Amino acid sequence: MARTLRPHRAVLDEIAGLWHVPALRSAGPPRLRVGLRALHLGGVWVAALACPPTSFARTVRLIHRYDPQVCHVLHMRRGQATLDTGRRRTRVGAGQMVLMDSSRPYSGQFDGPTGAHSFVIVQFSRAVLQLPPRSVQRLHVAPVPLGPGMGVALSRWLSDITARAHEFAQADGPFLTDVTTSLIASVLRGAVSPDDALLPEDRRQALRTQIRQFVRRHLADPLTPDDIAAAHQMSRRTLYSLFEEDGLTVAAWIRRERLERCRRDLADPRLAGQPIHSIAARWGFPDKAHFSRAFRSAYGAAPRDFRRRATPHASTTTLRPGTTTAP
Repeated sequence: MARTLRPHRAVLDEIAGLWHVPALRSAGPPRLRVGLRALHLGGVWVAALACPPTSFARTVRLIHRYDPQVCHVLHMRRGQATLDTGRRRTRVGAGQMVLMDSSRPYSGQFDGPTGAHSFVIVQFSRAVLQLPPRSVQRLHVAPVPLGPGMGVALSRWLSDITARAHEFAQADGPFLTDVTTSLIASVLRGAVSPDDALLPEDRRQALRTQIRQFVRRHLADPLTPDDIAAAHQMSRRTLYSLFEEDGLTVAAWIRRERLERCRRDLADPRLAGQPIHSIAARWGFPDKAHFSRAFRSAYGAAPRDFRRRATPHASTTTLRPGTTTAP
């Protein structure tokens, strides 16, 4: 899930691949060591980097060849970057972040003294933002200050999870993804002008995403539709209508998410010593028989059989997030 690469050329090649640019050209000395800590969370990855003056470009030709339709957020922690779209040229300094759309061309460089650049890059699907295309276009390479409130929260969160990347397990990915994308979306929405207000359907989709993230953060707590509706200042009828658009009732969606958390814990060798009924109770299934029936219906196997197949060597092996260091 996490890895650290050190050699100069290896890091630049790694960054280029993640950033969907053909190559990064460094003006630093060839023996300069460049740091990269990459944390992969499924559809989202977060990377903390330190590098010398470096240039990069995503061209129209490259976009036509391949476009993953993702966004990158660049958060400068030290140093500065200059970005150019052909129509807009901006500087991004420490304490700012900038959004880059893989479907739009840009070029840039980290300029200034050698070794002075430290930053975090986050890649995620454009759909995560729940912003109209015109808003994404206006935010493209426009500096966004990470001021008080959600900006500071995002800055501290990115610093913390990249510094502790080696501590996380695969099962932590969904939670880390939810928090990371929620913070980024909140900061970017705050940077959108009133003229870029969400369209009604965009607003409903954003609200559905917000509610799902709220529920996932509280799956271990007793949750009722009334609790969720009250937390979002809406009626229970409105809450039900939002979930009906996805073909699920509120209760069915919560049950599915809780079962998925149980499945991940049962497949985690580090939790092999925890009784199945304890894992089930932690995620809202205090009744053993009810949990066993629900789990078998969802995954086609009893919880005990699923755990046995998923962790065949759990008694002798402890899973640790992998960290590799290139020579």
